[in-house]
Amino acid sequence: MSKLPITRSRKGIRVLVLPLAAAALLLTACGSGKSDGPAKVDSAQGNQVEAAKDKNESKDTPVNVTVDPPNGTQGVAPGKPITVTADSGTLTTVRIADGQQRAIEGTLAADGRSWTSTTRTVPGVTYTVTTTTRAKKGTESTTTSTFGTLKATTVNKVTLRPANGGTFGVAQPVSVMFDTPVKDKAEVERNLKVTTAPNVDGSWGWTKDESGKDRVDWRPREFWATGTKVTLNANLGGVASGPGTYFARDYESTFTVGTNRVVEVDVPKHRLTVKEDGVAVKTIKMSAGSNEFPTRGGTHVILSKNAKETLDSTTVGLGDSYNLPDVPWVVHFTSSGTFFHSAAWNTANIGVANTSHGCVGMTVPDAEWFFNRVEVGDPVVVKGSNNTEATAAGNGFGNWQLTWDQWKAKSALVG
Repeated sequence: MSKLPITRSRKGIRVLVLPLAAAALLLTACGSGKSDGPAKVDSAQGNQVEAAKDKNESKDTPVNVTVDPPNGTQGVAPGKPITVTADSGTLTTVRIADGQQRAIEGTLAADGRSWTSTTRTVPGVTYTVTTTTRAKKGTESTTTSTFGTLKATTVNKVTLRPANGGTFGVAQPVSVMFDTPVKDKAEVERNLKVTTAPNVDGSWGWTKDESGKDRVDWRPREFWATGTKVTLNANLGGVASGPGTYFARDYESTFTVGTNRVVEVDVPKHRLTVKEDGVAVKTIKMSAGSNEFPTRGGTHVILSKNAKETLDSTTVGLGDSYNLPDVPWVVHFTSSGTFFHSAAWNTANIGVANTSHGCVGMTVPDAEWFFNRVEVGDPVVVKGSNNTEATAAGNGFGNWQLTWDQWKAKSALVG
């Protein structure tokens, strides 16, 4: 073993000189064993982890929206319900509209996570679905998608009577006539609603119009009360009328019931009486149908009025029996050709004998008064006729030829 060198200081104190490696070893052995370096590195790493965690927690989870029909779908069946759902957060707005900004209405679920349409899409239209969502931390976002509905092979259109607005008599039904046949009458009827003020008991009944077209009428159990407000909402847009045939829109009509006026025709007495609120306003001499062509009995409804009209027997299936041009003061009460009208050519028989082809003829002055007094929708009650055949419900408004139970049985929703 080599000896360690010893030096002498100026004051005579001996100093032991160690090699560098040994000194380092001595310091290590005598130290506390702790080190600031590694501790500082661990602290920095912890701060970075916490910062990343805070940053991730501050982010909002995006809301995924699902629309049925999916984006880009074509040939969707008209009327198919549309649903919009969010996988998280809430739906704040949902708007579905066509190119003319006609919107589809719907309802949002209580939890705000789903929306379902309440009105129908119509055929041959492209719809845009725009949704706004709010994530859990309040972030809002908007998404859009589109889909297209199947184009109808045939669009079924309707004729409403009465047309929107106006005042009509106490026997006026609500009537919907269809351009093309209706296969699913029950589904169509479910989408027709009559609202009255005050409330009135009534029923739909299906029939064939005199023209051969399908028709459905709503009549009250009894004649309307004066002043009743009647509204029809035909929510038919998107409803299938038959294979490939759809309605393309909804319809609405409203009218008011006017004077309680009833026209009573007493065939054997050759008289007609106009009553208002049960009181006779005027009794008029007339000539009704002959025994060969008796006037139709029972209750009818005034359909229309023409101040001047040509009466042509060929239009009512009577061949060339007559052709009377420009007859004044004509009032229709069946579609098959039964009218009130002036009959200047038959003056001798008016009030004396029934000699017409089924119409009710009057003098020109009386016919003019009658024309100006009565309104479309007024009931016409023909008594004492030799014609015992009931007028079909679709011949004008022969609805009142039926009892209430008979009429209700004509609804497609019975049973």
